[in-house]
Amino acid sequence: MARVEPSRALIDTGALLALANPRDQHHAQAVAIGRRQVARGARWLGSTLVLGEFHAHVLRLRGATAARDLLQALLDDPAYEWIETSVSLIESALALWLDRFRDRPCSLTDAVSFELMQRERIQSAFAFDNDFVTAGYELLSA
Repeated sequence: MARVEPSRALIDTGALLALANPRDQHHAQAVAIGRRQVARGARWLGSTLVLGEFHAHVLRLRGATAARDLLQALLDDPAYEWIETSVSLIESALALWLDRFRDRPCSLTDAVSFELMQRERIQSAFAFDNDFVTAGYELLSA
């Protein structure tokens, strides 16, 4: 019998923050999505821009020690694959996504995520941001 590779989904900053903060409005939904996906053997793909955003938010909300510890935990967890955000990746995101959504407030981090999803042929995002739907991707749900 052939081995089936676990599915991959992009993970966005909002999902990471919801998982880390029990007071987040999306916390219960994020935990349910995360548990279901992990039970299926799924892996998360994200960019170093997502890590940077996550660290900055946790640093502001919970302080340096929590921000550092949570960042290290994400880097150490084999369920996560982190892609370095190169200048060429940013240039592609600018040309293909930020130009496309010129009249919408689309962040560089989201544009890089869309480009990663396209390159890696990933259709689903663990996010609470409808910009992913606007870009043609689906959001994971509980």
